[in-house]
Amino acid sequence: MYNIEKANRIYKEKMLEDSRFAEKIIDDFREKMPEIFAKTMFEKEFGCHIVDKDMYEEAVSLLKWSDDRGYGAKWTVEEIQNSGINFEKTDYYPLDFAYVVNMLYSDYGHIFTDPNYYFKMAMAYLEDPDYFGKADERAYKNAIKRIEYNAKKLSPNS
Repeated sequence: MYNIEKANRIYKEKMLEDSRFAEKIIDDFREKMPEIFAKTMFEKEFGCHIVDKDMYEEAVSLLKWSDDRGYGAKWTVEEIQNSGINFEKTDYYPLDFAYVVNMLYSDYGHIFTDPNYYFKMAMAYLEDPDYFGKADERAYKNAIKRIEYNAKKLSPNS
């Protein structure tokens, strides 16, 4: 239907005609697609990291524990932040780490009970040197997928 090459040509022509054209496009984009605009702005500002408490709460609320005894977060963000990790020296944010710790617990809580295992596994998960992307972005990407999957699953059109 729409061709990206033609769209790029039109864009370049319009930019030559009007130096404020890009600003007008962004305003239009922000108005017509607020969720995509917000996601794009957060990613530009913070990278692919969980920095928004609401996003964290939504993603962690979707975790179902493997032993069927609960759901959501096992540990609070504050409890996890007091684990002794210096987040100033990591490439991930505290909410990234908190999400991964709780995600791992939701999958393996029936196997390990010591919270230190989860802290160590979360660090390994977010610092994995042979991950095929940026390992420190794994929490964000996983949380986004979980939220989008849940929204699609609950959508009457799915």
